[in-house]
Amino acid sequence: MVATAPEVSRGTEGPGTPSGRAGLRLAVVIAVSVAIGIVALLLPAWPAGEDMGSTHYMGLLAANQPWNLLIFMAVPVICAETVAVTELVILFSPQRAGRTVRALNRYVGLFAGFYFLGIFVYLLDNAVIPLTQSGGWRGPADVIAVGFYLLGVVPLYGMSLLETRVLGAGWDEQHRLKIHATFVGIFLVVAHIAMIAGMLDPTVAGWDPTHEMDDGSQMEGMTH
Repeated sequence: MVATAPEVSRGTEGPGTPSGRAGLRLAVVIAVSVAIGIVALLLPAWPAGEDMGSTHYMGLLAANQPWNLLIFMAVPVICAETVAVTELVILFSPQRAGRTVRALNRYVGLFAGFYFLGIFVYLLDNAVIPLTQSGGWRGPADVIAVGFYLLGVVPLYGMSLLETRVLGAGWDEQHRLKIHATFVGIFLVVAHIAMIAGMLDPTVAGWDPTHEMDDGSQMEGMTH
């Protein structure tokens, strides 16, 4: 009788296997994302500043100076531009892209997506839903400004998924960098569209700031 070696179960996937590591990464990313969302939902709404009749995008940045400007504009834009510059160095001068440049590109990209996810959830809860329920949008320019600003979560969070290898784990480095650069470009486009629409006087796009009283008269300058 010939002794045979015991068969190794190919279906067993431990934490050390590629599929096991991928599952662990996905679980960690989901846990961190959920935690960020919960914290954002628990944060109190910051008091709004003086209503100047502008878009809510501009009102958000103008209120609570300089904190709103730093939190909602400076941090995500600086992160995106940092990633963009380091990405160009890595793509076009890989021999000059040292460890510091690559680390900066990776960790800033990783941070930006999770950071903006918190911004997205916070503004969805404290701005988008209340404005939609109350009919407080100030015309198309207002919707475009806020909508395109929040769309920034797609490319920024996509970058974080790339950096954690939840997205594109099987891609080669060059392909991953190209997708990474595409995400950066998309964010800069939507951010600038939001900025342009946000700076526009909402009355130019058709918003009427007058408020009709119960007796049929109109009061100028009343905003929703």
